[in-house]
Amino acid sequence: MKPISVPYSETWKAMEDLVDAGLTKQIGFCNIGTAMIREVLSFCRIKPSVLQVEMHPFLCQENLLRFCKEAGIAVTAFSPFGADSYLPLGMANEDERILSHPSVQEIAASHGKSSAQVVLRWAEQRGTVPIPKTQSPDHLRENFALSDFTLSSEEMARISALDRHKRFNDPADFGEKAFNTFFPIFD
Repeated sequence: MKPISVPYSETWKAMEDLVDAGLTKQIGFCNIGTAMIREVLSFCRIKPSVLQVEMHPFLCQENLLRFCKEAGIAVTAFSPFGADSYLPLGMANEDERILSHPSVQEIAASHGKSSAQVVLRWAEQRGTVPIPKTQSPDHLRENFALSDFTLSSEEMARISALDRHKRFNDPADFGEKAFNTFFPIFD
């Protein structure tokens, strides 16, 4: 991996050119915080429509989510189950599994739902679009079956209280091992 120095404004302008050429309808970004979003909003001609970012009960990112809502930017939450995608890569430990957390399991049992359904419903009720990974048709069907229950405000708060500010997908942590390059992108 070799970092290159390109101003974000150049990258954004190139994406706006793609919209102008009719090659895409919407543009957005991934893995940036409020400071960079503010910068883009200061110079963009075409407003970003979406931010894709790691977000789950152990990494709620409340301020970022609120800022995006107020700016009219949708938030796509990747890795909504937290550690599960990172366990096989050695980037997370079993004790960091959100789906095994007693609070999530208790809430799931009270609704007759799986822990995964509760976490995805929490993400939806917060106003994000979670994109879970699955390799199983049964889990895919389960992931879509979220509209027949609602979490109470107390349950939402209980899940949000699990926030550890724990990021699993951080290039500062895995970049040197995977790419022999220290490349922090988060403060």
